[in-house]
Amino acid sequence: MGEYLTINLEAPYSAARYLEAIDLAEQSGVEFLIIDSLSHAWTGEGGLLDVQGNVAKRSGNSYTAWREVTPLHNRLVDRILQCAMHVAVTLRTKTEYVIEDNGNGKKSPKKIGMAPVFRDGVEYEFTIFFELDQSHAAAATKDRTGLFDGQYFMISPDTGARIYEWLADAVPAEPRIVAPAQPAEIPLAEKVDQLIKRYCANMNREEKEGVAARLRQITGGTANYRSITDETILLRIYEAFKDTAPTNGQEGIA
Repeated sequence: MGEYLTINLEAPYSAARYLEAIDLAEQSGVEFLIIDSLSHAWTGEGGLLDVQGNVAKRSGNSYTAWREVTPLHNRLVDRILQCAMHVAVTLRTKTEYVIEDNGNGKKSPKKIGMAPVFRDGVEYEFTIFFELDQSHAAAATKDRTGLFDGQYFMISPDTGARIYEWLADAVPAEPRIVAPAQPAEIPLAEKVDQLIKRYCANMNREEKEGVAARLRQITGGTANYRSITDETILLRIYEAFKDTAPTNGQEGIA
């Protein structure tokens, strides 16, 4: 299996310290990272809930305090998902209950399962998510591999071997080829405006009056080409001036 390395994290269990440890493991050439446990980054001293509580005390608003916490949470989860290592994460659990009618006209709590101690929905980020009971038996509540669906079993070295084989047989995703973005088409009226401005850039007043006379001839009476909305007339103006105006790298009409 190769060398086994450890990084002992101590309080404060901030997202930044987890990110630093992940970076260090990646830089050291680690291929398989185990984070035990990620729950400390949520409920531990200096964790995300601590940050939220401290911000809420300062601002007096616990709801808006999440604006500072959510980016930290997302950065940590995204780093785990995008790192160059295989990652296994452990999470503490808490028992979830609902209050329901017991059939005798009274309400009573009913145990509905174990919930991971972290922000809701974190289990959906992983390829496989096992729930372990107090006897260490596992059930896969999410399994994208299809290896453990509907099974209830004791985790053993064979479990890891099956996952390893699945990874070895996985077909790498085809690289997605993104076509280069095409430049937006410039409206004809804007092209004409740019063309006339370039054409008249170094003219004296008399020369500009000559341009105005030519525009009136083309448009049938006005030198104010910016007021023209008829594309046929705009095209005539463009065709009349395009061969004599300096281009300055500008494109013609597509």
